[in-house]
Amino acid sequence: MIAIATASQKGGVGKTTLCINLAYSLARRGWRVLLIDTDPQGGVGLSLAKSTKAREGFHEFLVRGGDLGKMVVSTRLPELEIVPAGQYDTCARQGWSVHEVPARLADLLRGAELRGVDVVLMDTAAGMSSTTEAVVKACDFVVLPQQAEPLAIRSVPHLLETLARFRAEGAGVRVAGILLTMVMRENEMSLKVARELRDMLPANLMFQQSIPRLPSFLEASALGVPVALTKRNPPPEALIFDQIAAELELRTGLTHQREKEHGHASLMD
Repeated sequence: MIAIATASQKGGVGKTTLCINLAYSLARRGWRVLLIDTDPQGGVGLSLAKSTKAREGFHEFLVRGGDLGKMVVSTRLPELEIVPAGQYDTCARQGWSVHEVPARLADLLRGAELRGVDVVLMDTAAGMSSTTEAVVKACDFVVLPQQAEPLAIRSVPHLLETLARFRAEGAGVRVAGILLTMVMRENEMSLKVARELRDMLPANLMFQQSIPRLPSFLEASALGVPVALTKRNPPPEALIFDQIAAELELRTGLTHQREKEHGHASLMD
């Protein structure tokens, strides 16, 4: 099992949209995926199932631990389950110890592994709060979605420095890649920023694929569903997230994991 967080310095970069669509694409590719919402605003839960609004979830687990299975919500796709954010305001009033969060997160990931999960995706709040910092440190990889706007030129190096500090402090988290989002293909400034980021950073740090700003993506975000589910037949642009999922498999070693697990069986096909 691998755990992957998403992180960004600012909101509005499409982080939750990325998590929802990536989780769906990975599940469609045969992986058992657990999508965990660590954002107090609860974007994932509200998007995938309105009934999660009143459920316990991630923040209750931070307060008192417990049985992960009781917090898991099934979806129409058997391979995809979610853990909603829970009742943040109530939990915040009860409080939790910052020092206990790493141990709680370790328990959470252990519980996911016992459920047979292949990939844990953790959506985080914008910025780097103490909880988000602990979530990122607990994961194997982090994906950094960045909107193709001038601010990204300044914010990306700062975020990479923060992650380098985490590793210097002993965290094992690695950067799976920086993913450009909301690229406006008809806007010269957006394309210029995308080019400058690719020129500025090592090629292996950047996802080859990027997420354009398209009406179908905005529609999916408003409906709270993966792009592939907005129409009876998935729109062609839904393939973008399949391509990102395939690239993520290679970047995180998921493909190698599957080959290792099924290699002997494939010899008998």
